Amino acid sequence: MGVGRIVATVFTGAIAIVVFFITYRQHKEKGYIFTNAWIWASPKERENMDERVKKKEYRLARNVFFILGMVFALLAGSIILKIWWLMLIYIALCVFACVYAIIRWSKNERYYESLK
Repeated sequence: MGVGRIVATVFTGAIAIVVFFITYRQHKEKGYIFTNAWIWASPKERENMDERVKKKEYRLARNVFFILGMVFALLAGSIILKIWWLMLIYIALCVFACVYAIIRWSKNERYYESLK
């Protein structure tokens, strides 16, 4: 096993741990919300956000970060174990994460429009 493979595994494993930590924080509804609605909102808009909106944003961020954590954990596993079918699951999870984020974002936008 080469040094490059070990470094890549440690790096992707560390990223997976960080992403799972962010997932935990989003699950507990603490800290910064990593969604576009929160990032692009002004500080005044953030203070005035309805609690229901915050819960939806935390849920969206939690689910997407959990999927990304699984992606990085699978990537680390496929690098170290050299199992080719883990890469197929990795690719499927990447596609699923993108599709899920887009669908949930569009549903959230319709929900926000109904609150106005």
